[in-house]
Amino acid sequence: MTKILVIGANGQLGQSFQYWAPYFPNFKIFFEDLPEFNLLDRDQLVHYFKSTSINIVINCAAYTAVDQAEDQPEAAEQINTGAIDSLCQLSKSFGFKLIHFSTDYVFDGSAQTPYGEDDPLSPMGVYGKTKAAGEAVMQSAGIDGWIIRTSWLFSPYGKNFVKTIFSLLQNKDEIKVVADQTGSPTYALDLAAAILKALEHKPTFNGVKIYHYTNSGTTTRYGLALAIQQQINTHCKIHAVETAAYPTKAERPKYSVLSCEKIKKEFNLDIQAWELSLKDCLKKIG
Repeated sequence: MTKILVIGANGQLGQSFQYWAPYFPNFKIFFEDLPEFNLLDRDQLVHYFKSTSINIVINCAAYTAVDQAEDQPEAAEQINTGAIDSLCQLSKSFGFKLIHFSTDYVFDGSAQTPYGEDDPLSPMGVYGKTKAAGEAVMQSAGIDGWIIRTSWLFSPYGKNFVKTIFSLLQNKDEIKVVADQTGSPTYALDLAAAILKALEHKPTFNGVKIYHYTNSGTTTRYGLALAIQQQINTHCKIHAVETAAYPTKAERPKYSVLSCEKIKKEFNLDIQAWELSLKDCLKKIG
């Protein structure tokens, strides 16, 4: 039986893997997170892998506070780059395959058509730069694994745009939402299921492959907020604004749609439209 370790088990993606674990009986899935499992404590990690026989590590841990990263670049670098280096060294020592998640923020948003896996990187801000550096570390480490880039992650778990807007719509008379940032929302439960389905294919790992995964379709932040409003009973007024009117410490890509054709073809995945997944998410949020 394939033994899988999910790191960052308490985040939205980690909790999504926990949701699906019972539906994949051919995998024995272990879940770890802070404080018991600290990616920055190498001795602790060595002891863990010595005492287990993990085949695949799925790393959901990341520093994702995009604006905060501008003030805490060292902390972002430790988690998004340094910890990946540690996992790569452990992969060499203990032979497990590494699946690591990255982001649309490794691109600068200047494109007008969906980004492919091989398009040149041009990361924006500390968050994007540390994630791009983590990718580079993994690609040069001489290990086997996957880098999965995704975008606009949402779920019933943790903090995310959908949950924030859901709450604001029920508690405010009017809100402002950026209308000039375009991307593809990604339901964390769909992403977790897709990875487990891909692993059921018993893929041959040979070096590090990069894949993109988002739900199908594109929208703006404003369009996503309107879609949420359509699903719930609220009279809150949503105003469309430009990014310039909503200044943040970290710059956001204006266009960060990712092409998902590669992962769909290789693993015969049927990727659901974001609107349908949003309905499921809002039902679970309740």
